[in-house]
Parts: sequence; C-alpha cells; structure tokens
Amino acid sequence: MLARLSDARGGAPAHAGSRGRPLRLPAVAAAVLALVILLPSAAAASTGVDDWVHAWEVVRLVDYRQSQPWPPDGIMVYYLGDSIARESTVSDADWSRQLALRAATAGKATAFGFTVAGHNQTFGMDERIVEGLPVTPDRQPRGIVLIGVGISRFIGPPAPLDPAALDPVAPDAEPPLSAWVQHRYEGRAPLSPARKRELAARWMERRWDGFQANRRANFAAINRLIAACKAKRLRPILFDLPLNFAVVGHRLDEPLSVIRGRCTDIARRNGIKYLRFNRSLGLRSAVFWDLHHLLGPGTTRWQSRLSDELVKLLPDAQPVQ
Repeated sequence: MLARLSDARGGAPAHAGSRGRPLRLPAVAAAVLALVILLPSAAAASTGVDDWVHAWEVVRLVDYRQSQPWPPDGIMVYYLGDSIARESTVSDADWSRQLALRAATAGKATAFGFTVAGHNQTFGMDERIVEGLPVTPDRQPRGIVLIGVGISRFIGPPAPLDPAALDPVAPDAEPPLSAWVQHRYEGRAPLSPARKRELAARWMERRWDGFQANRRANFAAINRLIAACKAKRLRPILFDLPLNFAVVGHRLDEPLSVIRGRCTDIARRNGIKYLRFNRSLGLRSAVFWDLHHLLGPGTTRWQSRLSDELVKLLPDAQPVQ
C-alpha cells in the first residue's frame, strides 16, 4: 500500500515532502494521486486473497519500502482489528488521500493509512503483525498503531496465528499487493430492525460467558501488544470499534463498562491515548448491516471522523528550510 512516489526523473520519492516538511496542497494532491494509482482497488475486486494474506503482504511491502535509500516520508498508520475494523474504512487509498489532505490543511506532518484487519482477527494475531513490522527509523516520526477494542474481540481467546505464506518475489523487486476484497457486506441487504433488536437482546445470553472466560487473557494480550508496538518505535492507540448504539442502547452496558474501564486504565498506565467517538457520531441503525459492520454511508462518516481525530495527534509539519 505504500506507493513508490517518485518524480518523473526517478529521484527522491515525493511521499509528502522531505522529512516532514509541509507540502503545498497541489503537491500533496499529486503525491496522493500517485498513491491511489498504484494501490489495488479493494472495493472493485470480485475475488482476492484472504484478509490474513493481505495483512502479511502489507507487512512485507512496508518492510521493503522502509529499507530503501528513500523510505516513505510520512507517518504510517496501521489499523488493527477484526472484520468490524475492516469494514470501517472506505479503502486505504481513499483514507490515505483524506489523511494527507487534512494534515496539510492543518499544518501537520502527512500520514498514510493501512487497514490490516480481518475476519476473526484476535489480539494475538495483532501481536504477530506488529512483530513483523520494521522498526520505525530514527529519522522518521513514529508510526501509529490503532488497536481496535470492539466488544466482538473479547468473546474468544487471543489466539495467535503463524504469518501467512506468501508467493516469493524477485530479488530487489518491490513486493506486489494482490487484489483484496475489503467490503464483504457491500450489496447485501442489512438485517431487519427486528433481527437487529433480537441480536442485541440475546447478546448477553449468547456471548457473556465467552467474554467472562477470555477477558483476562485478552487484556493481557493488549498489554503485550502495546509493548510490542513500543519496541518497534510505533505509537499504540486504543480505539473503540463501531457499534450500533441506535439498537443496542444500554443492553450491553456491563461488558462495555468492563472494556472501557480496563482500557482507560491500560492507556493511563502506558501513557497512550484511548479514542472513543461511537456515541457522539450518532450513526443511524440503517448504516449498519448488523450490530457492528458498517455499510457505505456509515463507513464514509466513520473514516472521516477517524481521520479528523488522527490529524489532531500528528506532529506539526516542520517548516520548509
């Protein structure tokens, strides 16, 4: 997902200026256009690799780009989570363009977003991904890792998974990204309001025991994940994933209060941020497929708010020398 943003003469990459210096908006637009052109279209693909293979293709590509004489000049934002996180960004190309333009407008260092989230992805799998990422070079601002802490991620154990086996690439060649279907609910009719209410009403009956059995292990995994991020010179941020509060109401207050209380404590003890804007965003039930997975209009609004929150956390762009 990192594009080779070079000028026509094959010189230094034009990722976002040099060493965090602010770009004029036309220059930002040109750099991001190059990124968009070179990224595969997730939404348009009818077939593609599975989520776990995609995540490791991203890790391989990032590692390659960071090892080049002219590594990407911008802050890498990695979005970890399960399929709920996967469905909550429009595409990495769209998200990166949005981040870059809003950062430039705010006088912030540019950033690029990478959704490395997928079906049933656990905190243990997140940890494996972070372990595979390269250390952020000292000459670059620290990358950001968004750790999705949606309620669905706590009902099972944080089991790890071995890295995906990838097809080999030629020596010194930039690793490709295969086609990947990011939005699995697109084009599917959402569940009926009655079915959504039924799922919300039955959550405690069906999921609470699993939540209770695995909560200690999952919070321990989050602490390990934070430590793994810091070891790679990455900035971890805990982040609530989408939830259909228009239907859920107060039915899930008990598990949500556990998650928020523990995550608030973990964030405080580790000196990191914990982002929450689910309720304040006020999404209607119609933009959710079920209780969690966003559909098109909801995805657009969620990504936009996420971009705004991230831009606030970016360092100021350094003045042009």
